[in-house]
Amino acid sequence: MAIPGRQYGLILPKKTQPLHRVLQKPSVFGSDSDDDETSVSESLQREAAKKQAMKQTKLEIQKALAEDSTVYEYDSVYDEMQKKKEENNPKLLPGKDRKPKYIHNLLKAVEIRKKEQEK
Repeated sequence: MAIPGRQYGLILPKKTQPLHRVLQKPSVFGSDSDDDETSVSESLQREAAKKQAMKQTKLEIQKALAEDSTVYEYDSVYDEMQKKKEENNPKLLPGKDRKPKYIHNLLKAVEIRKKEQEK
């Protein structure tokens, strides 16, 4: 039996009474309002962060290119991989004559059916 005071399985927290929040009506002018200077400073901070991230990305790209000039040449590497795969796979070679494996069984079955229909 279960020990009193212990719970097993999914234990959900008890719900508390939600507080009634007062929702602010959006401004007619949207975020272009001049009344809120904090949003202007926040937008400036976001723009500065974006510019910093772009500079950092450019530096990383330049560093990667300095180490290896073929870092971003995905297409040529992929084409080389596909050529190797085609060379190793004899089924994909167009010059090789391929003969059907099971057509002779189908032709035999057709002959048998024709004989049965004639009977």
